[in-house]
Amino acid sequence: MEPLISLIIPIYNRYEFIGETLDSIIAQTYKNWECIVVDDGSNDYMVELMEFYKNSDARIHYYKRPSSMPKGANSCRNYGYSQSKGAYVNWFDSDDLMKRNFLEEKIKSFKTDTDMVISRHELLDNEGKFIRKEKRTHASERLLKDYVCLDVSWYLPDPMYRRSFLKEKKLFDEKLLRGQDRDFHIRMLLENPKIVFVEKYLTGYRQSHSSISNDLSVEVVMSNYEAVDRQIDEVLSQENSNEIKYFYLKDQLKKYQYLWKVKGMSRKNFQLFRRLAFPGFHFFRWLIKYALAVVSFKFIGKGYVFLKGN
Repeated sequence: MEPLISLIIPIYNRYEFIGETLDSIIAQTYKNWECIVVDDGSNDYMVELMEFYKNSDARIHYYKRPSSMPKGANSCRNYGYSQSKGAYVNWFDSDDLMKRNFLEEKIKSFKTDTDMVISRHELLDNEGKFIRKEKRTHASERLLKDYVCLDVSWYLPDPMYRRSFLKEKKLFDEKLLRGQDRDFHIRMLLENPKIVFVEKYLTGYRQSHSSISNDLSVEVVMSNYEAVDRQIDEVLSQENSNEIKYFYLKDQLKKYQYLWKVKGMSRKNFQLFRRLAFPGFHFFRWLIKYALAVVSFKFIGKGYVFLKGN
């Protein structure tokens, strides 16, 4: 018998896309799947739409996020996982589209010791029209370093996981307000999974994608800053390279334009310089750039010009 695949989708008022997404799942050539849809508090129309799909296909299951869990897509993803039964798990989003062979190509790529199979995606606009292909999804001899530094990349729908690999691991960070997928992928890479890359474009990913607001408030950016800060030492313990240090240094410092009013932020970033110190021109150039930005923000409330570029 074909193994069961669990597809887990968080939703929040994406009624203009979710029907197309579910139709692409129903059309799969591989038939033994369950789709766990977890609602983060949508309006009544979404509830009616999901009831229609649930009643039309018994493989589709509809849940509401428990009130005891924080609001957000990550809580929905974790709750969906807790309700799933498949031997394989693939998270998906409510505006993504599957090619008809999405599940079939992935499941047949699993070998006895494979933990993850990762396929490629095409970027689409809101109308579902092709924009371009993502060409950074490929194998690498230094996969952790290349993923952290964005030389290799994949999005949430691309990996399928063997359930036994995920068991007892911390999955999605429910407190994180931005960069949730990337945080999850890096933490999974730190577990040294055995990965197979499928060199086929099996997903349509809408570039304007996300049911979560693109809000860059202090709270949202600080949430991301702190999550990355917690991650740095663990990543460097496995791959202590100047490339990673330089990437993290730039990535964190560029958030200062949103966080400069946060008490103790300047001190925190100067501590970051100590943690990520490496010899060379680029490090000292960023030390000077950051010092100028701190002074500029303090006196005129502007200074991002000093934090731009590489």
